[in-house]
Amino acid sequence: MGRYFKKVLGIIIVLILISGCTKKEENKISEKPEEEIKHFTLKQFADNKGGFVLEGESAEISSGGASMTTPQLSLSTGTESIEITTGKEGSGEIKIDPDEKKVKTITITGNIKIVYRDLKTKDITMEGSCKKLTYNEIEKIIIMEVNPVIKRGNNYFSGDVMYYNIEKNSLDIKGNVNAQIYTEKNTH
Repeated sequence: MGRYFKKVLGIIIVLILISGCTKKEENKISEKPEEEIKHFTLKQFADNKGGFVLEGESAEISSGGASMTTPQLSLSTGTESIEITTGKEGSGEIKIDPDEKKVKTITITGNIKIVYRDLKTKDITMEGSCKKLTYNEIEKIIIMEVNPVIKRGNNYFSGDVMYYNIEKNSLDIKGNVNAQIYTEKNTH
């Protein structure tokens, strides 16, 4: 019996050593839909000047960030909310500052719709669309690329790239600038 026990114990030790030495896959996301993350929400509020909420479906998570499908980004300032959405074809990528453990940029691609609302009245103050949008959390800037368009009332703005500074409430348009601004006629 002692000899049989030694053989079994030897086989178990060999199996343990073999399984311990084989390469293991790290952070593999299952291909089975029932085991994938279906929905996530990421919130970051730094100060009284606002913050953001990002929602979507996670596709891959890495040490430097994450990618997702169907992203929805909500930004808030002291006076307005900005809702950024895509359809099912939309995708996004988050870059995270490894030292600060905070979001640096969020890039969204797809058929992007942007709606600006006054926080007090809930009225839509501005609407936009583009195919690529990058939100820089550090500089509080939204960069709109690939056919960006902004409409504010009857006014219309387009160009190659648009930079919207949230804190300054300013718009900078670069390349092939098209601005149609309508003024009301004064009748005295």
